[in-house]
Amino acid sequence: MRSWCLCQICTCGRHHCPHGTTRIYENSGISCPTTEYLEKYPTYGNVLPPQSLKPKQEFRPCRRKMEGITTFK
Repeated sequence: MRSWCLCQICTCGRHHCPHGTTRIYENSGISCPTTEYLEKYPTYGNVLPPQSLKPKQEFRPCRRKMEGITTFK
C-alpha cells in the first residue's frame, strides 16, 4: 500500500504540503513558508484586547411605594 501526501490528494488550494521547504524558500528568510498567514498578515506585539463596552448589571431596587392592587380574580 502506498502512502499519499496531502499535496498529491488535495486540489482545492486551501491545504499546504506538510513536507519540508522547497528550494524557493531556502534563502528567502521566511521563518515558516508552509503557512500563508505569515505572508499575508503582519505580526503585532503584545496588544491587549479592547475593554468591554457592555454596561455593568447592578441591582437597582424600586424606591416607590407598593400598590395594593392584585391581578388575581
